Amino acid sequence: MFSMANSSAQNPCVTFVQRDQKSTRDWTDLPLLPSIADRLALIELIRFRAVCKDWRAASSDTLDKVEAILDTEPWFILYGDDNSTCSLVTENSTKKYTIDVPELNGTICLASSQGWLLLFCEGLVFFLCVLSRAKVDIPATFPHSEISNHIAFFSAPPTSNNCIVGVLRQTETETELYMIRRGATTWTKHKLAPLIRRNIKHVSYHEGEIYFIDDRYLMVFLEIENSRFYHWRVNYSDSEMGSRFRREGEKKLTELLALDDMSQVSICGTYVPFDNFRWNKTVRYQNSRVCKKQGAWFQPRFHQITQKQSW
Repeated sequence: MFSMANSSAQNPCVTFVQRDQKSTRDWTDLPLLPSIADRLALIELIRFRAVCKDWRAASSDTLDKVEAILDTEPWFILYGDDNSTCSLVTENSTKKYTIDVPELNGTICLASSQGWLLLFCEGLVFFLCVLSRAKVDIPATFPHSEISNHIAFFSAPPTSNNCIVGVLRQTETETELYMIRRGATTWTKHKLAPLIRRNIKHVSYHEGEIYFIDDRYLMVFLEIENSRFYHWRVNYSDSEMGSRFRREGEKKLTELLALDDMSQVSICGTYVPFDNFRWNKTVRYQNSRVCKKQGAWFQPRFHQITQKQSW
């Protein structure tokens, strides 16, 4: 019989094996996940976070870094096949991604800005961040259960106390503006028909005033604070202060999404603001039509809200 000491002296491998067993660490405890997350682009990071809670927690710091340096070029999402499966295309991408966003099922996109979509579904209006799936409900039911021939805007993100939402509804006989401020519980109705009778093509919000321009370039603007309307005619110019995103890639987008005709998709454009308004960018689409397939351009952002966040 050999003692442990004698065994070690005669067979040095025994000592080596014992040392190795003591120094072994379960690889699942190693801080690998944050290192992996740091090497991922945003779209891969979204999928990474969807795996489980541990992976989501490990990528939180990385997400903050990505958010700080995100490019301002918009992404495009296609949905509307009566399920939660959506097609996502990033700017200048040659690949289509599939993501699951059940909150988009059955909705119409009214407006898009700063990474938030303003959505309508059977009389309910709410905000959604596509990438994080953060959702902010507007508790007041919209006065109409269906909507078409519409134009909408919101003045600020839904988390801002300055957020005002406006939905313009046009019929053959009436032009109505419905507005609601953050914290309010009812929609306020304004009739524009006596002032502007033709099809309104553009709407914009700036410093407490809402501007509407029809197809004959007659402009009406509303001072929100005192509910007063003014109108005059504007001079049209081909030159624009803000630059548009190029739409030459629409054919490529159509092929990538395997669509026969983009005209069969109701598309919501987006607006990307800059500190200098001369650099503001827009993707312009007239999304007043309601089609089975819906599409929306949006600025890629990963907004996160607290559970206590409310309108």
